[in-house]
Amino acid sequence: MIDEQRAREIAAALLGRPADDPQQPWSLREFAQGWLIDTTAHLTEEYAGAAAYVVEKNTGRVMCFPSFVPTPRILRDYDAIVDRGYPEDIGD
Repeated sequence: MIDEQRAREIAAALLGRPADDPQQPWSLREFAQGWLIDTTAHLTEEYAGAAAYVVEKNTGRVMCFPSFVPTPRILRDYDAIVDRGYPEDIGD
C-alpha cells in the first residue's frame, strides 16, 4: 500500500512537473481506492475532454481513463469502472 507522499511522487513523474508548477499546477483528490490526479482545477469551465489519471492505493499503479468516463463515476464506482481504463506506463 502506498501513501499520499508516494502518490505525489508518482503523479509528478507521470506529468513531468511538480504540483505547484506555475503554468500547469495539479492536485490529488483522495478517494477509497486511490488518488485522482486533478490537472484541470486551474482551467476555466470551457476546458473539457481530458483523460483522467488515478494512482491506486494498493498497488501504486496508474490508471488512465478516457474522457467519456466521468470523474464523479471514477470517484464513486471505481471498482465497477476500472476496466474502462488502462494502466499507464510510468517507466518504473
